[in-house]
Amino acid sequence: MNTAGSTGSTPAVNGGIAARSQQKTQDRTALILYGSETGNAQDVAEEVGRLAERLRFDATVLDLDSVQLRDLLKYKMIVFALSTTGQGEMPQNARAFWKTLLSGALRPGVLRRMRFTSFGLGDSSYPRYNVAHRMLCGRLSQLGATSFCERGEGNEQHPEGHSAGFREWIVQLKTAMLETFPLPDNVEALGEAEFLEPKWKLALSQEQDGSVVANGEAQGTDLGTGRGVDAVMSSTINDLPAVAVASSTQADKEQVPPSTHPVPVKDSYLADLVANDRVTAADHFQDVRLLDFRLDRHYDYGPGAVAVVYPKNFPSDVDEFIKLMRWEEVADLPLDVVQTRTDTGSQSVAPSPLRHLNLSARSTTIRWLLENVIDIMSIPRRSFFANLAYFAGNSTEDEEYQKERLLELANPELIDELWDYTTRPKRTILEVMMDFTTIQIPWQYALSALPLMRGRQFSIASGGEFKQDSEGRTRVQLLVAIADPPSPIIKWRRRHGVCTRYITTLQPGQKINIGMQQGYLDVRPNELEAPVVMVGPGTGLAPMRAMTHQRHLWAREQGKTPSGKRLQGDILVFGCRSKESDYFFHDEWKKLSETEGLQEYTAFSRDKDAPKQYVQDQIRTQGKNIFEAIYERGGRIYVCGSSGNMPKGVREAFLDVLAEHSGSLSREEAEHYLDSMEKAGRYKQETW
Repeated sequence: MNTAGSTGSTPAVNGGIAARSQQKTQDRTALILYGSETGNAQDVAEEVGRLAERLRFDATVLDLDSVQLRDLLKYKMIVFALSTTGQGEMPQNARAFWKTLLSGALRPGVLRRMRFTSFGLGDSSYPRYNVAHRMLCGRLSQLGATSFCERGEGNEQHPEGHSAGFREWIVQLKTAMLETFPLPDNVEALGEAEFLEPKWKLALSQEQDGSVVANGEAQGTDLGTGRGVDAVMSSTINDLPAVAVASSTQADKEQVPPSTHPVPVKDSYLADLVANDRVTAADHFQDVRLLDFRLDRHYDYGPGAVAVVYPKNFPSDVDEFIKLMRWEEVADLPLDVVQTRTDTGSQSVAPSPLRHLNLSARSTTIRWLLENVIDIMSIPRRSFFANLAYFAGNSTEDEEYQKERLLELANPELIDELWDYTTRPKRTILEVMMDFTTIQIPWQYALSALPLMRGRQFSIASGGEFKQDSEGRTRVQLLVAIADPPSPIIKWRRRHGVCTRYITTLQPGQKINIGMQQGYLDVRPNELEAPVVMVGPGTGLAPMRAMTHQRHLWAREQGKTPSGKRLQGDILVFGCRSKESDYFFHDEWKKLSETEGLQEYTAFSRDKDAPKQYVQDQIRTQGKNIFEAIYERGGRIYVCGSSGNMPKGVREAFLDVLAEHSGSLSREEAEHYLDSMEKAGRYKQETW
């Protein structure tokens, strides 16, 4: 069998130098920990891990909940990358660690031998910007840990996102690392041009026919030889038959949907899809779906809970990528994921990139990974181009040009170049590889050179009586807007949201695995005496629907409120384009308003028969009722929907209401009152 490599030159890997310096750097250990909800903090952690390895640290990258507190004292250096989510809360994969860190049993000074620094990722449209990161740093200092580098922070509201702050901070981090942990004599840092061997690679399965495995070993795929990428790249790609790469030129070309086999995610729930209905008008520009699932076992969730859907890539895109990479001959062969380094003396074993999957019952192939695990349809990040440059050649004019272009896109100082090439046209990784035709990634490095698919979170729209069906099965409903944005530049190929495109293919009766998380709204039955003001434009209505029905059910079960008044005082402010196109669940709101006292106010921004309005306009218009609910009756505010201008505009509207209707509060005092609501958990915001 021939092994697909690269037509270009090989990355610079000097195993001899690394081996000679290993003894001198054995005590240089680094642990990089992340708490991440959408993957951004994980990306930061992995980039810090690559920097640490270049500075000759034995670096391990893990999520926070994967470590014990005592592990922190085993490493010379700890770096945290932490997102703030919800209302200043820890991400799901950092909550257990944070709970342990808050234990009253921990003595002051218990972490005095620990040297750390951190980078926080936040969104300044949230009132408690980067609070989780700051709390973590404060608690570590209380326990005696010492910071060796000033912490950094990134803001998603910056035009360049969190990358702007991170780009500045990582320069400071490198300087601090070299000053605090200087390299041993006669040991130099690895240059940016030198390839970092990943800790895990793909290899032909040992369970295959012996002759096939022998072929693979003869071509340098034996990961125990230490020959690394040089051996892989010297494979006989030039002996492969030429493959014509077919590009789709029809925007509406019929697509074969992905396979119906559930992605085998650990700790997930098998969900049976009962319905996948469009709930916007047929002539409306946006397709919004209401998905109705039944879980295979009971799960008790509250308002604000989220379901995690694991997307798949389409077979046509997978085939196209395989052809571009010239992976045809290996695409359907069984593979193993194996460690490349087992004798580094690391304090902990680097986790497998596929540790979140249960692969015991199936054979893993390149084709399966590309459909279920590897994200080839996302917009690439800067680190992708940096990795790709190692596989670029320079023996021809085209190869030299493409390598130079990759280095430009990987340069953190040329962020506008990256924006114009990737984010602005929404160019995918597949399309990038169509441009860089001289480069083929060796299949052994697919899991490290390409990003992995992450599950997408969707707020659950069901609550109260909608949480179970007539048979007692757990019911989960999702309100999902299908992302199908036009590109001002790439017009020959449609743009799609990776997950929502997959969602459009799901058919009733199909089963998928979904994750379940409680979310951050933390709505409780003992809060019924105080009213709520719910602001949910667009699909931000989903958690508000769950909350409304759940509060109605709790009121009925407690029996303290008579029928007809169970939602009296509760206020829902909903915004959409028009009542005829995307006025979700309007029959339910009408019924609850007439029978249980719910106050519902709508804002239509594109309704032909009414002036343009947004939710903040309705908050001001209904200021008297809202003031009574949140000030006189001590009510709570919940805001859900798109991040950016909406949450800021809504907060300004609440400030206007407090200042206008109190009769005595100044603008500064109104601001102080809203701040106190946030600190008391009475003002909660969940945006995306």
